Amino acid sequence: MSLLGIKNLSHLEKLHLNGSHLKHAGTVLQALGALSSLKILSLQENTLEGTITAQDFHNFSKLEQLILDYSLLNTSIGILSSLGPLKSLRLLSSSSTGLIGNLPDQSLCNLIKLEELDLSANRITGGLPTCWRNMTSIRILNLEGNEFSDNVASSPLTSLISLEFLLISGNHFDIPSSLGPLANHSRLKGLSLDDTKLTIDPKVASSIPRFQLKFFSTSNSQSKGFKMTSLGFLNHQYDLRIIDLSLNNIPGPFPAWLLENNTKLEKLFMGNNLFTTFELPSLTHLNLVTMDMSNNAIGGQLTNNFCLNVPNLNELNISSNRLEGSIPSALGSMKSLSILDLSRNNFSGGLPLQLLISNSSLFILHVAYNNLQGGIELSNDNLNPNLEFLRLDHNMFTGNIPLLSSLVFLAVFDISNNFFIGKIPRWIANLSSLWALDLSTNQLDGVVPWELRNLGRLVYLDLSDNNLSGPLPSSISPRLTHIHLNRNKLNGTLVHALFNGSNLVTLDLSENEFCGSIPYWLGNLSQLSILSLRNNSFDGTFPEQLCSLKSLSIIDLSENNLFGPLPSCLGPMNFSSIEYANKVTSTPKVGFEAHEWSPWSYVKTIKSHTGYLVIRDALQVPHTVGFATKRRFDGYEGYALLAMVGLDFSCNQFSGEIPPEIAILQDMLVLNLSHNKLTGRIPMSLSNLTKIESIDLSYNNLIGSIPEELTQLNFLEVFNVSYNDLSGAIPNKNQFGAFDESSYYGNNLLCGLPLSNDCSTTIKVNSSATKSCTKAKEDGFIDRETFYISFGVSYTTVLLVIPVVLFINPQWRQGWFHYVELVITTCRSLFITCYYFVQDGFRKLSSGRTI
Repeated sequence: MSLLGIKNLSHLEKLHLNGSHLKHAGTVLQALGALSSLKILSLQENTLEGTITAQDFHNFSKLEQLILDYSLLNTSIGILSSLGPLKSLRLLSSSSTGLIGNLPDQSLCNLIKLEELDLSANRITGGLPTCWRNMTSIRILNLEGNEFSDNVASSPLTSLISLEFLLISGNHFDIPSSLGPLANHSRLKGLSLDDTKLTIDPKVASSIPRFQLKFFSTSNSQSKGFKMTSLGFLNHQYDLRIIDLSLNNIPGPFPAWLLENNTKLEKLFMGNNLFTTFELPSLTHLNLVTMDMSNNAIGGQLTNNFCLNVPNLNELNISSNRLEGSIPSALGSMKSLSILDLSRNNFSGGLPLQLLISNSSLFILHVAYNNLQGGIELSNDNLNPNLEFLRLDHNMFTGNIPLLSSLVFLAVFDISNNFFIGKIPRWIANLSSLWALDLSTNQLDGVVPWELRNLGRLVYLDLSDNNLSGPLPSSISPRLTHIHLNRNKLNGTLVHALFNGSNLVTLDLSENEFCGSIPYWLGNLSQLSILSLRNNSFDGTFPEQLCSLKSLSIIDLSENNLFGPLPSCLGPMNFSSIEYANKVTSTPKVGFEAHEWSPWSYVKTIKSHTGYLVIRDALQVPHTVGFATKRRFDGYEGYALLAMVGLDFSCNQFSGEIPPEIAILQDMLVLNLSHNKLTGRIPMSLSNLTKIESIDLSYNNLIGSIPEELTQLNFLEVFNVSYNDLSGAIPNKNQFGAFDESSYYGNNLLCGLPLSNDCSTTIKVNSSATKSCTKAKEDGFIDRETFYISFGVSYTTVLLVIPVVLFINPQWRQGWFHYVELVITTCRSLFITCYYFVQDGFRKLSSGRTI
């Protein structure tokens, strides 16, 4: 951007050059110095390079506001020492500008009129300059998100008695819990101490502080587990509007006195503590709009009186506690309540229909993970039209899926892990705003409705763990990224199914009855990260088109009828969890510009996070993918799923050698090629799998020795080559010394520890171990030796137990002898009968021959 001709704007007072790609700082400031009347200058979102001196600001004598937020100041932290000429400066905002290091001794000390200073979100270290004691005009000081280390009691902060808002969260400040060093700051209205060290005073200060706070936050203190009595100054606060004590593990009963003293309280954040009770004072709190009591140990019941005490409540999050009893129906009568999260408690009984009818103002209802039960009978004409998020999952609801076709704004609908029956209703296609639908783990039957393709915004679909049957629809919503249809009875081929799923990231069709070949069009799903076709009836060879999937992190083709050689083209595939993580994780950003927000509106915005957290939780429908690793089959979700990288081709009919190129997949954690017909040697290139944790090559026809190079795999926890034709000495270095003999069963030419046979002895035994997998789980076999041992032990136990029991119990002994006598008598009679029958027949036969 050219600044030529700017000198003609000598009367300009406000100039915003945000995102203007300005670079050379000295040149820019020299050109702007011609604006002799300039009062407000904003240079946000630029990259200012070069050296800046005090001379560059010499002509800005009238400048009152300088905003540099989100600019990259490659000029170093020394820029703060060059601002001395700005005698009229009242606001300086340099948030997120890359400032690193200690503040120079005289930084900003000449700015005697400075009222607002924002240096947040940088990497400034050390203590505050002592000369800041003279900056007595400061009203707003924001140092959040740096690495300051200072004791507040001896810092310049004690002299800044004009402070109204002090925001020092996310540093290494040490401040007494009594706030004694700030007791004389009579103008102090807001104090943010999140993520700092709160030193617990042995005795609560007896002096009454002169300030009356409107906003106080000490979330996630480094001194977790302190008691409410340690914050004795709160006993003298009567004007609080926002208070945040979350993430502190504070024990004991809920401090109801906070609400009694502060009748104007608007937002209360007490989540992630250890409060055991929750009783509001009897007076009505008309101003309370947000309450977060989640993740505590609160027991008892939620009563209708609670609803009467907070009639204007807008957001209530009391999830992850121990509340029981029924959900009070009065919650549905609270006209302002828009966000309600009661999930992860022990609520029982039915769902109050008042929460769903038109009188309700809810747009988020989250009651998952409780013990709610019964059917949900609703009238489609009387539903709340504003409902957007409805999560009823992990309860015990029964009956048909409730009729909700009039909820045209519904975005998330999750009723998974219940006992709903019947078919998937076709009216779901009327929910045009739906982007997450989870009906998994119920007892639904019938087919997958083809009408689902009309849900143009649908991103997440989970119908797993039901009794669905029939083929899949030929087309789906083009926005779908996650499809979970596993553990059903779906059948047919995939040649024409799901054809337009170009944005798919997860496709799980495992444990169904699909047949035919794996379709080539899967190779066109360029975003696909997880592909699971396990436990179906697919046949044919591995389609080489799948090798074009560069973002795969998990591919599971186990327990099918695939044959032919293993694909050597897998090498170029990315097999990285990073790609998958980028596709499934995103965090909304909440930002602010200090010069455009008043301090009060700033703290109100930052501390409005309860609604955001509840929405985020409501959006995070359980996203689980099953995968076998380390000799067990687990469901992976969350970060565990993001970290999993694996290949499972077990239980098929693959033949030929293991391609050495498979070792190019260096991020792989799990490799399972067991129960196939593979031949040849174990490739030494597997030693390149430096992150591998589990290798299973069992039940094949592999020959040769176990490569010594595999002992370099430092993270290997499971190694199984049992039932092959391997020979030679077993490596016994590093972690290989911890593998037991089950890893090597069925290889009679192997020797050395942990096997009993000595390598000095030549073994001449032919092994004909079975190398088939009839839909068996990993490690689900019983070897012959184990069978003989278990049979012998069981047989001996029965022979010993029967005499002992008969000796102890005379009635059983009498009955047993009677039974034996009856059997003997019956057998004797049968034998005599058979004997005479045969003898008589023989006589007749002899007589006939004589005649």
